[in-house]
Amino acid sequence: MAERLVVSADKLRHFIRDLFVAKGMPAPDATTVAEVLVWANLRGVDTHGVSRAPSYLAWFDRGDLNPRAALRITTDTPAAVVIDADRAAGPVAMTRAMAEAVTRARSIAVGMAFVRATTHTGALGYYARQAAEQGFVGIAMSASSALMAYHGARAAGVSTAPIAIGVPGGASGAIVFDMSPGLVSMGRLAQARRSGESLQPGLALDRAGNPTTDPAAAAIPLPLGGPKGSGLALMV
Repeated sequence: MAERLVVSADKLRHFIRDLFVAKGMPAPDATTVAEVLVWANLRGVDTHGVSRAPSYLAWFDRGDLNPRAALRITTDTPAAVVIDADRAAGPVAMTRAMAEAVTRARSIAVGMAFVRATTHTGALGYYARQAAEQGFVGIAMSASSALMAYHGARAAGVSTAPIAIGVPGGASGAIVFDMSPGLVSMGRLAQARRSGESLQPGLALDRAGNPTTDPAAAAIPLPLGGPKGSGLALMV
C-alpha cells in the first residue's frame, strides 16, 4: 500500500494554483480554481477536489479549456445576466456568475445568472454558499451532455445535473445542501476505477446497459429514487 501523504490545505491551494499559472492562467483565476477544488476536499467531496486537476491540465493541452478566457456579458437586465465564459474553468465562470446574481439581488431582491461555454464546474455547493454568506438564498445548477440513464433505460440519456441550495445560517454560518440526482457521480466512478474499489450493486450500468459492480466497467450512473431522480435531472 502506498504511503499516505498529508499536506496542509494552504500548501495544497498554492500547489494547485501554481500548476494552473504555469499553464498560462492569470494568478487570480488560478487562485479561484484552487480554492474551489480544495474546498471540496475539505468537506470530504474528493470526487470534485484536486483529483480533478489532471483533467483540467489535459483540457488545457487539448484546447478545451481556455486559461486566459475573456468572460463577456451578452445579455444584461435588472434581474438576469447571460455570461459567455469563453471556455473558462468552471470555478472562474461560476464565481463570477454568482457575484453578478448577488449584485442584482441587492437591488431588486432577485438575481439570476446563466453561463455559456464553460467547463467542469466543481462542487456547486461552493457557489450556493457565496450567496448564503451574504444573506441571500443561493441556488446553483449545472447540466452536461447525457451521462446518466433515465429510470428503466439501459443507455445514458440525461445529465447527472447537480443542484445546490444555500441559505443563511446565522451564527452557525451558511447551510448548504448539494446533491446530484444520480446515485453516484461520474467523479465517484473515476475514483473507484483508480482505487479498484468495487461498487455497491444498483449504482451503475456498463456501456452495454448491464448492471455492474466492476469499477473498470461502470460507465452509466443510475438515477436516485428512480423516476424522481431522472425527472429532477431532466428539469435541471
